[in-house]
Amino acid sequence: MAKFSVVVVFLLLSPFIDGLRFLVVGGTGRVGGSAGAYLCRLSRAEGYDPSDVTLILGGRSSSSYEASKARISSKLIALGLAVPSIEFLMVDLDTPIVPLTATIESCSPTILIHTAGPFQQRTDPNLLKSAIALNIPYVDVCDEPSLCSKSKALSSTVPAIVGAGIWPGTSAIMATEAVHHLRKFENSGDISFPCDDETIDLSFYTAGTGNAGATIVSATFLLLCQKALTFSNGKKAEIEPWIGSRSVDFGGDVQTKTVRLLDNPDVFTLQSSLSSPNISSRFATSPELWNLLFGAMKTSIPKFILEDKNLMQRLAVFSLPVIRFVDSFVGATNAMRVDVSSKSGNSVTFRVIHDDLEECVGLATASFAYEVLKGMDAGIYYPSDLGEEERKGILERVKKEAVLWDFETSYDK
Repeated sequence: MAKFSVVVVFLLLSPFIDGLRFLVVGGTGRVGGSAGAYLCRLSRAEGYDPSDVTLILGGRSSSSYEASKARISSKLIALGLAVPSIEFLMVDLDTPIVPLTATIESCSPTILIHTAGPFQQRTDPNLLKSAIALNIPYVDVCDEPSLCSKSKALSSTVPAIVGAGIWPGTSAIMATEAVHHLRKFENSGDISFPCDDETIDLSFYTAGTGNAGATIVSATFLLLCQKALTFSNGKKAEIEPWIGSRSVDFGGDVQTKTVRLLDNPDVFTLQSSLSSPNISSRFATSPELWNLLFGAMKTSIPKFILEDKNLMQRLAVFSLPVIRFVDSFVGATNAMRVDVSSKSGNSVTFRVIHDDLEECVGLATASFAYEVLKGMDAGIYYPSDLGEEERKGILERVKKEAVLWDFETSYDK
């Protein structure tokens, strides 16, 4: 009934809405800019007239806005697509909630997409609170488990998805699909309870920075001083990051990489939604020198320095010329692998590869946003909370630009 009401209200108000207005907070950065480009690229396929789309890029720097606007415009022109109206909104997430809400209200967005990381060490989902107060649907790419949890605890009269994007986000949907597939087989179609000793292993690989910019680098630095959340036999275990190495075959041209434990909100959100007793997440990058450097930073740099968010951001920006130079050799490939298994020996493996992290995270984020606009029930969702229809809609969009999409089952009984 709630879903029907939301759709009816939207249809009644649609003649008075000035087109489709996407507000991307963090849209002046690489990830937000990519999301903005895909919001425009997908509009016609999603049933909207591109001429009615307005893209609002929220950020703190007008110069960064101009650069992002130019990148988005050039991408659309190269594809033979029309460039929509692109506007700038000055947004500072450290602004108190009342003026922040007024700022958001001033541009009358149809939906708010939050990509302004790093999310590490943020403790208040203030932008989500503003969206709820204004009855604006919401999506974010939050990769901080505690912040995801605080967001989930809020009540909402509009649909909102937290921890969306490629990983976390699409990766959690991949895991949910794999888990449900295994449970249907082992539990005679019942997906409501775990298989015996059910285990979810999440593995990720990104070549260099994946073209995603300084924020991704600084977020990785911050994660090196943050214990990795895992679950073992149903019990939470926080383990030192960058240990527990495993060799994982991602398939395609990526092949086998050595991945190590790193905190990932997918672990928390999947356990919350699925109650799987064993979950962990690991990551690798290239060249191998970066992996060794991360390990050296974790062991040799005092934690209080690694925890300094501003310092890590400055270090990331300072290092960017060298990082970009290395990126030019290693590429920007993003690979994800989900393995779900049980005590019986049955297993499901889901592997996905995209050529470019910046592109695929933008595509995934836009995919979540369009799914929200289709008329979801009001509430705060983790990606793994979504229903089968919503999951499949997101996966179908993300699949279109994948270079590998492999779903395998191994059933012994």
